[in-house]
Amino acid sequence: FGDPHLKVRTVHIAGTNGKGSTAAFTESILRSAGYRVGLYTSPHLLDFRERIQIDRVPISQTGLFDLVSRVKRAADALGIAPTFFEFGTVMAFIHFFESKTDWNVIEVGLGGRLDATNVCQAKVSIITSISLDHAEYLGSDLKQIAGEKAAIIKKNGTVIAYIEEDDVFEVVRRQAEVMDARLLRLGTDFKTESLSHDTGGQRISYQGGREQFDGLEISLIGRHQAFNAALAVACCLELRAKRAAVTGQAIRDGLKNTRWEGRLEVAGTRPILLLDCAHNPDGVIKLTQAVRDYFSYRRCHVVLGIMQDKPCKEMIEIISSIADRIILTKPRTARSWEPRLFLDNLPSDQKVVDIIEEIHYAIDTARKTSTPDDLICVTGSIFTVAEAKQIIVNEGVTKTHNSASGDFPRGR
Repeated sequence: FGDPHLKVRTVHIAGTNGKGSTAAFTESILRSAGYRVGLYTSPHLLDFRERIQIDRVPISQTGLFDLVSRVKRAADALGIAPTFFEFGTVMAFIHFFESKTDWNVIEVGLGGRLDATNVCQAKVSIITSISLDHAEYLGSDLKQIAGEKAAIIKKNGTVIAYIEEDDVFEVVRRQAEVMDARLLRLGTDFKTESLSHDTGGQRISYQGGREQFDGLEISLIGRHQAFNAALAVACCLELRAKRAAVTGQAIRDGLKNTRWEGRLEVAGTRPILLLDCAHNPDGVIKLTQAVRDYFSYRRCHVVLGIMQDKPCKEMIEIISSIADRIILTKPRTARSWEPRLFLDNLPSDQKVVDIIEEIHYAIDTARKTSTPDDLICVTGSIFTVAEAKQIIVNEGVTKTHNSASGDFPRGR
């Protein structure tokens, strides 16, 4: 196909959690600057076409079918069998090049070093927060995982990282040195602070070098989203230094207009219905922090569905810190934990536990047994949230709130 991945300027994003949100912030800033922007992320929530977007418009059904046919013919002619993710990555690069994007924002699928997206030559790479996940592929300690993710750093490029542990950061620093890459670390080379927040979003500051922004508005809630937004700002300022036309107003508008579904998404009120794709311990910690920081409620009902390859005991212990009641459920995928197996992993003081395997009935039960002052949180995996979101969409009563409007309980 003529190496389409090498013909469009690219930002490449790796990390355990926060990759998608950071990609969404970065894409929105570049689009606000007037660029035509390709966005490749995974997995999707409701439709595969979400993975391949230009200016936040998913690829058309016709365009997708055409690319599937073309890539399959090419693979057959070469006698190779690409994986599902490799197939999608090839389609994304072709679609972006043929659609004449100015910039591509590409999210790593898994790890970095061996990921299909790592064929791109990014001007700027971003490494978001790192925690233990996919140990069978990436290693069993943070330094091993950091090494896999740092492998996306390109020769003479720039890498922007959010890594709190000094010994883990050192792995990234050494790789940047090997690649003669400029390295910027959140918390050292640039900083952010949350100035105010409510359930409609938050206002943050950014300070790095000679650049300072106060009162930046972001619609995504949670302390971690301030860090993800700061990574995107630092990235776009680096691109500006490399002669991209990114103004301060584009940064403000881009952050304010960013949307990213399924991440602390308020999908209903009275009771509050909160959807979050937290799928590992670090993600669940961020979720529980946000629930405490942003919401006032009487009782918290957690609808929880976890995948077999995740440390369910640890995740349940964390989520139990906010849950008055847990409803164990099972997304429609072979990778789901059997809810009855959860019972041995529940804290001894967890008083109310139900097993309702079908997510539709689990959410319905939570609604029927809650009061208008309660909070229902659906979480545990992207598959759990995807099913919940489809149910809400099918009902036709969805009230998604990711911007500063609407009547919601304010944070404590």
